Amino acid sequence: MPAQSDLQPPASSPFSPLPFSKLDARAWVVWVLVTAVLTMMARNPLYTLLLLLAALAAQRPQSSGLKLPLLRLGSIIILFSAAFNLLWIHAGELVLFRLPAQWPLVGGAYTLEAAAYGIINGLLLFTLLALFQAFGGNVSSSDLVRLMPGALRDLGVVVLIAITYVPETHRQLQRIQQAQAIRGHRLRGWRDWRPVAIPLLISGMERALAVAEAMVARGYGATNDSAQRIPVQVGLLLSLTAVCGGWLLALWQQTLGWLLIGAGGAGIVALFVLLGHRNPRTRYQPRSWHWRDSLVVGTAVLALLIALLPAIRPSLSYSPFPTLALPPFHPLIGLALALLSIPGLFNNE
Repeated sequence: MPAQSDLQPPASSPFSPLPFSKLDARAWVVWVLVTAVLTMMARNPLYTLLLLLAALAAQRPQSSGLKLPLLRLGSIIILFSAAFNLLWIHAGELVLFRLPAQWPLVGGAYTLEAAAYGIINGLLLFTLLALFQAFGGNVSSSDLVRLMPGALRDLGVVVLIAITYVPETHRQLQRIQQAQAIRGHRLRGWRDWRPVAIPLLISGMERALAVAEAMVARGYGATNDSAQRIPVQVGLLLSLTAVCGGWLLALWQQTLGWLLIGAGGAGIVALFVLLGHRNPRTRYQPRSWHWRDSLVVGTAVLALLIALLPAIRPSLSYSPFPTLALPPFHPLIGLALALLSIPGLFNNE
């Protein structure tokens, strides 16, 4: 009888179990959306640093597949943003140096305020990057597809294939390089990549054909007459027309325009729910909702509500112009943003 370890799939197999987060995918969606909204709302670098620390704490410790050098990439983003603003924005009072004003574009004063503004923008971009990398590392692609409405099942299959293409190609490239290294092949120039590139291309075509055969065998793209009824199409057209018309009407009559946008959006949601019920899906071992998921969602919503308080909102904005000064800091919103690092506690269990 084979040992128990022999029954496990190999680590390089795309079907091997991965140690994804213990949190529910829906909790991660709420967390990343709320944190991204707070990141774009808060132009205060102190709050952005708290959000960045929360995103770094939520990174999965042993993520597989492609690993981005996050800190190095973030440093490049911040330095590039600071240099770009320092070069093109000639405003502020703390002058670092000057170039002749006759020089086009680059002439003028180079100020510390311009560099600080660039650092703030780069820090914001780095925080968003860290947020979505933490989300992608903790939520599997299959969980993301399950979250899509039943009306978009065909789109979900396409999205699943798209987001798994690069990691699978990377694993295949590693296997080919290991096989060529065993044969004594060394990569010294671009001509030496032929024994690697050709097998990689052939394996990619074979995977594409296998996926196409599997999709055809499972009836992908087969039309469903009940889902193509004229009332559904007319309802979708009317809902989209209401949304577009309400957006234009809101320029003159805001109340009526937003009501029309809300009615059109509600119609689209109702049609999606109707089409989803016509395409039922079964799930093998559905994931249950635990107390830790409620804790993550509750703290995220609480942080957003605190940020919307009238007494808190003035401290969210900060500008280094015209004179560089320390940004304001409110302890309540600082504590609320610190609670967004709770998902990192469950990743380290």
